Amino acid sequence: MTPPLAADGRGVIVAIDHPLYSWPCRGLEDREALLRAVVAAGADAVIVSYGTLRDCGDALGDAAPILKLDLTTLTLEGYGTTEYVEAWTVDDAVRLGAGAVLTFVQVGTPFELAALQLAGRVAAAADAAGVAYVCEIMPAGDDPLAIAACCRTAAELGARIVKTSFPQPSAAIADAIGCGIPVVLAGGDPRDPARSLADAADAMTAGAAGVAFGRNVWGAADPAAMVRDLGRIVHGAAS
Repeated sequence: MTPPLAADGRGVIVAIDHPLYSWPCRGLEDREALLRAVVAAGADAVIVSYGTLRDCGDALGDAAPILKLDLTTLTLEGYGTTEYVEAWTVDDAVRLGAGAVLTFVQVGTPFELAALQLAGRVAAAADAAGVAYVCEIMPAGDDPLAIAACCRTAAELGARIVKTSFPQPSAAIADAIGCGIPVVLAGGDPRDPARSLADAADAMTAGAAGVAFGRNVWGAADPAAMVRDLGRIVHGAAS
């Protein structure tokens, strides 16, 4: 199986699954137009919901779809610490043509163990189907040791890629690179674009495999420009 990264082993991933669990998502009202813009700008992969993949697949172009398999309760104006449960399966991903799937583990919550158990089951099912499993696993906060522990846990669960938080400082992602699988970093809360790009550059220099930005792309004044800038950082670092 091939993880949803470019030929250089690095990737700019755009996450647009947020309306599954939060609204409004300003900048993501027209999901198809947003997809066409970021794909044309060079996004290597996109994290999408079942409905988006089914209804907007033609807008994906050459970008690899990563189907999110779990969901949580809907929150207005923000994000809550709520339990995620499986809603779709690896079989659904195969049927829709997705070569990768994703579930979320929030470490330190009362429902952590159930999310870890689901991650293990999905990793095994993905291997059986020839699909890459992306484990999104994050601690509370930005402690480098906690983030490194999450990355190693993802590898032990059987993930092919781990998506996790930026540590502080961002170059401390070097502590997690030894987990044995590619590490991509989530953008998190909306920030100044220059700060996001600088952190991405530091993390790439330290050994990250890429970024998986959502709000910091589709919430930007020019999402396509943000993807192009990230592409220069992520793929330029490889050369």
